[in-house]
Amino acid sequence: MEEYRGIILKKINFKESSEIIYLYTETGLVGVLVHGSKTMKSPHLNLTKVLNHVKVIISGKNLKVLRDGEVINNYSSIHSDLEKYTYLLHLAELIYYFSTHEHDHEKLYNFLIKILEQIKDKEEYIPYINMCELKLLYLLGVNPNLNSCMICQNTQNLVFSVKEGGVFCPDHLPDYYYSNKVLAAVQKLYYFDLNKEQRLEIDNSLLRDIRNVIDEYYDYHLNYHSKTRKMLKGLIGY
Repeated sequence: MEEYRGIILKKINFKESSEIIYLYTETGLVGVLVHGSKTMKSPHLNLTKVLNHVKVIISGKNLKVLRDGEVINNYSSIHSDLEKYTYLLHLAELIYYFSTHEHDHEKLYNFLIKILEQIKDKEEYIPYINMCELKLLYLLGVNPNLNSCMICQNTQNLVFSVKEGGVFCPDHLPDYYYSNKVLAAVQKLYYFDLNKEQRLEIDNSLLRDIRNVIDEYYDYHLNYHSKTRKMLKGLIGY
């Protein structure tokens, strides 16, 4: 028997009445078969919801099977908000996609819990999700240079190039770049410390550009496209 705590990132149907859930834990991704979870009489009917934080006891080697489990937090306020829930499905899809990558799973798992706790009751929640996406780039080894011009090391009046993965000064402007206002917001998100008691404030007029920066960066440097992004665009408008 093994015990895990994790966030359910994804689930798939297995035969007629069962499901396989994919938990993100401090050691990485764990797939678990939950027998009969789709039946009304199942004690695990509500356990298998995506984004639930759960504790499970499992057995088996190749295919791990749930023996017992409980919901630590179902984040009901997130599930009841369609826009917020969809945005978090986008984040769950991202983490699931890179869950087999060799990085610090314990750090990302604990950070994900903090993000969920931060946004569950917040109306201005999008910056926290953007922050998680940006910080994940560091764990994946493709983090951008945000501090000094990639040509001359100048640190003043910088702009950001997605293609080059870094910043440039006015004397070395690339062909396509995001303004210093967008860069300042990206820097704030990337370096924000959730362990300190401070409020995260981002100008709402910059959210579209920040979203574009993140989407383009993952596309260009990791060849990654979120399937949930299409649904999300329909809800938030960009």
